[in-house]
Amino acid sequence: MKAATPEMAQAAEQLLWQLYEQIQADTLVLRGAESDLLSAQTAQSMSQRGPGARVVEFAGVGHAPTLVSFDQIAAVLAFLCGA
Repeated sequence: MKAATPEMAQAAEQLLWQLYEQIQADTLVLRGAESDLLSAQTAQSMSQRGPGARVVEFAGVGHAPTLVSFDQIAAVLAFLCGA
């Protein structure tokens, strides 16, 4: 990571978006509102690009929701059951 240049990071990001835009399956993004890895802006872009992901954000949660609370489990079940 220390050897990465801004140009390398930009090229990697462009490649990831190219791959993301090829996804054709329904997609769910679970974001913790306190995440320092997945910004709200990136999650928003994920909802508008590629497969048009459904984004669910959980207040008071860090990067990766643990899927142990009812509201988190309910969001996944609703997605999987088509609600």
